[in-house]
Amino acid sequence: MTAYELTRHLDDIATWYADVLTHLYPVGPDRDAKQLLLAHHREFARLAAADPTPAVGVAAVQWARVLLVLADADRDLGRPGWRPEWTDVYEIYVPGNDQLRGPFGPSGPE
Repeated sequence: MTAYELTRHLDDIATWYADVLTHLYPVGPDRDAKQLLLAHHREFARLAAADPTPAVGVAAVQWARVLLVLADADRDLGRPGWRPEWTDVYEIYVPGNDQLRGPFGPSGPE
């Protein structure tokens, strides 16, 4: 999987998850907290696109992992719309076995 495909799939997963939160979660603190985490993921994805420094890249990878863990929980609940190709993104990012950036993102271990 290329870096472009990973990024595109992460964007698609974030859009799907935002839709799940908006339409399937009741208004309340659980939904608000998950929307805040999703907003942090999107903020760091934008920052990483503009600032390719290792520290920003590592933060973006970690927020991507947060998004994927949350989205995976909703996938396991059978929420509609999850695409099978997104599972590959989860398999790469969440365990820290990012084939493109290594286990710690682009900067390597701290």
